[in-house]
Amino acid sequence: MMAVFLASLACALFALLALPGAAQAQSNTSSVDTSVGLIEPLTITKLSDLDFGKLVVTTGGTVVMTPTVTPTCSTTGGVIHTAECEPAVFGGASQFGERVRIRRPVGRTVTLTGPGADMTITNITINGDPTLIPVQSNPNWERFLVGSLDGTFVFRVAGTLNVNAGQLPGVYTGTFDIRLDYQ
Repeated sequence: MMAVFLASLACALFALLALPGAAQAQSNTSSVDTSVGLIEPLTITKLSDLDFGKLVVTTGGTVVMTPTVTPTCSTTGGVIHTAECEPAVFGGASQFGERVRIRRPVGRTVTLTGPGADMTITNITINGDPTLIPVQSNPNWERFLVGSLDGTFVFRVAGTLNVNAGQLPGVYTGTFDIRLDYQ
């Protein structure tokens, strides 16, 4: 008899705990920005911008970024790097086995302007995902073979940011052109 009473008491307590109370009901909403980019065959699409993060400058120096999936930024001189470093990311579409030539910016340099003296990005480097197989390189072009069955590929662009001594704080921006030739 005692076991039946305890079982009934346990069921009653479970039923009370399982019922939501009116005072506990609440509504939470959240919004998230989403976007999608559709890449047409024989085109190129910018997926993200080149970003060297935030810098603290004492005597000037450089920030060298690797254009990989998990990029690194190493510094020289009196430059301290904080926050993320992100290479520019581009996507393209072609056909399996087709050759693609990617041209670096003219002179392999980019000029950044802002509130202080101009800064330059030199030694522009290009790195493709594993499905973009390197074939040949020269100072102006990187040549790849498209290895993905669907013909899509991604590549990244980075380089060396040259920071002047006494560089004024602020946001510095610049633009560069990337050219693709499908062969």
